[in-house]
Amino acid sequence: MKNSTSELETLRIAANKNFVGKLGIYAKLSGPGWIQAAVTLGGGSLVSALYLGVIGGYQFMWLQPLAMLLGIIMLGAISHVTLSSEERPFVSVKKNISPSLAWGWLIATVIADVVFCSAQYSLGTDAVQGNLGLFKGEGGTVYIITGIFTVISLSLLWMSLQGGKASKVIDYVIKGLVAVVVLSFMGVVIVLAANGGVAWGALLKGIVPDFSALFRPTSTYAEAISATGESAAFWKEYITSNQRNVIISAFGAAVGINMTFLLPYSLKAKGWSKPHRELSRFDLVLGLFVPFIMATSFLVIATSSQFHANKDGMHSPAAAASVLDARLASTVEDYKSLPEEQQSELRNALPQAEKDISVMLAKRNARDLATSLEPFLGKNAQLIFGIGILAMAISTMIVHMMMNGYAISEALGKPGKKALFMFGAAMPAAAGFFSPILWQGDPTIKTAIAVPAGVMAATLLPIAYLVFILLMNSKKTLGSEMPKRRGLINTLMIIATTVATFASIWSLLGKLDSTKAYEQIFGIVGLIGLPILFFIGILGFIKKNRAL
Repeated sequence: MKNSTSELETLRIAANKNFVGKLGIYAKLSGPGWIQAAVTLGGGSLVSALYLGVIGGYQFMWLQPLAMLLGIIMLGAISHVTLSSEERPFVSVKKNISPSLAWGWLIATVIADVVFCSAQYSLGTDAVQGNLGLFKGEGGTVYIITGIFTVISLSLLWMSLQGGKASKVIDYVIKGLVAVVVLSFMGVVIVLAANGGVAWGALLKGIVPDFSALFRPTSTYAEAISATGESAAFWKEYITSNQRNVIISAFGAAVGINMTFLLPYSLKAKGWSKPHRELSRFDLVLGLFVPFIMATSFLVIATSSQFHANKDGMHSPAAAASVLDARLASTVEDYKSLPEEQQSELRNALPQAEKDISVMLAKRNARDLATSLEPFLGKNAQLIFGIGILAMAISTMIVHMMMNGYAISEALGKPGKKALFMFGAAMPAAAGFFSPILWQGDPTIKTAIAVPAGVMAATLLPIAYLVFILLMNSKKTLGSEMPKRRGLINTLMIIATTVATFASIWSLLGKLDSTKAYEQIFGIVGLIGLPILFFIGILGFIKKNRAL
């Protein structure tokens, strides 16, 4: 798509406006940022927000906005490189950094798209059957749902390739779906607030970052931990460990490896170039940052109000039992190999204080949250959440397919070719159609698929960040378009990359604690591969840019 004369003239008018004037103009022209929001507002962000509210309450309000802010810094750098160079990003990385890193970036994107698209199908199916109460029959009924998702998603993508007014359909659909997600969860919080269900003082305090939560439980658990007596040390460590894990996973869910691949190609697909650089920065804030922090913050507020440090909160007995199982496994030899009846007796024999804290820490899903809010929202609770989560799932699965279309057509050397794009888009769609087998069926299959994909994504995200730091400092790539104030920009990018690397290493170290040998192997491979890939990237950059 070429830049239209009218659009370029609009950009020239915007350049002479004040901030508010620019905001109004750029809001109408935005697009790629909304697509980024659609992919990050998926199952990973939903689960992270739900458990953040459960375990940290309002004290973790700062976490996801900070995670996304760091992601925006790197996506802004990716945008600058893309719009300042005539080359496609994959080609730039191959020529100016390392072919092996370029291919690793692309392959990791394809794997993440195919694997995690099926998870979005599972999320959407659960919303349709659980929250909305539709297609609840046994057997093949679930494939009606996954079939509808597939037809809708691929049809919209095909329409978006046709040019003219039809090509704008995907922009409108994505913006609409993201808006539905935000408005659904906003409505919940408005009703909660109107009924005195939001602790505004604690919420405002929770906006201030508190990194001590990596090393100790939040203060709201002090009384509950003290009540457990001799077991207090276990519960303190259990809560601290879970807080740390949810902090790391929330950072990882904000920006994924495939998002770093998607942004350049969605910018190119819009026909944006150098004159659009300021617009692209506004677009990331308006289309990605604002919807993301609104949706995730509303979820954290709702979950905190209902579950955090609440021994009477709505919960699944199985979820609370799994928390008690961790406690008993720490003191009872071979606890996990005991018959279920004996495990149940041991759980029942624990003091009430430990049973209470297990309820506080039990993981919840969207259905639990909707059910707990029925006193506030009435019968509409499941409907409101069902619509929000369904919109979340559909928007994310569409963008996973889009990303894969770009990646496969690029891999075959024919970016933008319609047939190859649709072939690439159909790959995650096929995985999604069979998600009842891959994601909802045998948990062994799910783990065997998710673990290597997660390890590859965790390993290569900081590498993708490193690659774009190097490209931002490559005269061979940018020439006279090297950014001003590079010292400040480099500092911000290094901070974002350091956090991503820390999160990656923490995730990989977690695999070493697994009882499954293959998870440990993947963790070791990731920990060894990460420094090697860093070395390859830096060495390749030095060699290819030495003469300049």
